[in-house]
Amino acid sequence: MNDDQLHDLKQFIASTISQTEVRLTNRLGKVEQGLESLEQKVDDLDLKVDTVSEALHENLRDHELKIIKLEQRTA
Repeated sequence: MNDDQLHDLKQFIASTISQTEVRLTNRLGKVEQGLESLEQKVDDLDLKVDTVSEALHENLRDHELKIIKLEQRTA
């Protein structure tokens, strides 16, 4: 293999690696966007669960108070 062929081969390898790096960087960007979207959805669900949990606890307290009042009436 002469020097010109070796130089061409080096350029080809460098070009191939560069193109692959660009493709991988683009894919990584898409994966990061997907993860950010999932993180936002998890945060939204967490907020909804907290809201439902608070409402359930409030209902439970209300029921407990009603039961206490009923018990006091019957006593």
